[in-house]
Order: sequence, then structure tokens, then C-alpha cells
Amino acid sequence: MPLAERSPVSTRRQQRDRERIRRAAQAAPAGSQSAMTAALAQIGAAFDEAAIVNAFKIRVERLIRLGPRHPAVRARFGARAALLSGRSLDAAIAAVERWWRDERKAFQIASVFGHATRLSLEILGELRLILRLMRFKRMEAEYEIILAALCGAPIATAAE
Repeated sequence: MPLAERSPVSTRRQQRDRERIRRAAQAAPAGSQSAMTAALAQIGAAFDEAAIVNAFKIRVERLIRLGPRHPAVRARFGARAALLSGRSLDAAIAAVERWWRDERKAFQIASVFGHATRLSLEILGELRLILRLMRFKRMEAEYEIILAALCGAPIATAAE
């Protein structure tokens, strides 16, 4: 991969997140400019709802940068991609939405009994975002290629 195509280690989203945390420390109450007040404001900003959403989006951006042929991406999404095989992008989005709702209900029930795991819910959430992004960017043609790469199927080329 040429150097120009490499993504920077620190994305714009990560930079904006760090800047938001820094601003929180500066916006601490003006009357009490102690180091402890500034530190508590930074900690609060680093772990608030916006930080959780940003961390999720950063994780999805990283998975997209790795590409569908990367072993970690194939391990994470391969089984679900096989279930989506033969569906259009819109049908895949509908199926993943349904799976995500069902998994949320199952997670809530399992949480009551103390045996909940978030992994499948996180994977479906990431897949939801990726598919929605593909629809937003009108990547219906690339969807089939990416799906085939995730499933490990050979991709037909134009020369064949």
C-alpha cells in the first residue's frame, strides 16, 4: 500500500475528542482554578456519553481501514456476512436491524440473570453502522465484493 493511502495513526475524530476533553478542563469553574478541578473536569469529559459514542465510531473507522480481507475483520464479521449472502444491501440492513433488536432483548434478559455478554451486541452494532454508511455513500456495487471478501469466496474479475 503506498504511503499516501495509509491512514494517519490519529484520526480527525480522535483529535476532536482530545480537544473536547482539553476544553472541558479549561471550562472548569473560573473561581476555583485548582488542578484537581481541572483534572475532574477532564475525567468527566473523557468518560461521558459523547466519549462512548466517539470510541464506538473510532473502532468502526479502524475496522473499515483494515479492510474486509484482514483476518481480524473476517473473524469478527465473517459468520454474519455468510448469513447475509444473497441479500441486497437494503435487505441486509433490515436483517441486521432485526438481529440487533433481538440481541438487545436477549441481552436484557441475560443481564437480569447475571450472564450477559456484550460481544454479539457490539458486533451487530458495528455491522449496522457499516451497512448504513455503505448505503449513505451509495456503495451497493461494492457491497457484493466486500461480502464475498468477508466470506472468503473468490471474487470474479472482469478479465475472466
